Amino acid sequence: MSSDQQAARQLAKRVQMARYVVYVDHQAKSSFDTQEAAEKEAKRILTAFPILNIRVADSEMDSAKTLGPTKAKEEAEEIG
Repeated sequence: MSSDQQAARQLAKRVQMARYVVYVDHQAKSSFDTQEAAEKEAKRILTAFPILNIRVADSEMDSAKTLGPTKAKEEAEEIG
């Protein structure tokens, strides 16, 4: 296993420690104990990089909230 793969696994383990995980383009980037903190970080990332797909996942409730271009696309499809 390469050092890059080992680093990626270590990051994934560290990220998964808290209940709320922030995903950027389907990759776990950080985790938080509260939903508010996770959403604040997600909005900060989205403000800096509006093209990215951001998702805040609740690991205990097995649910997620999507922010960014994917969310806008979903809303447009619902309208018509």
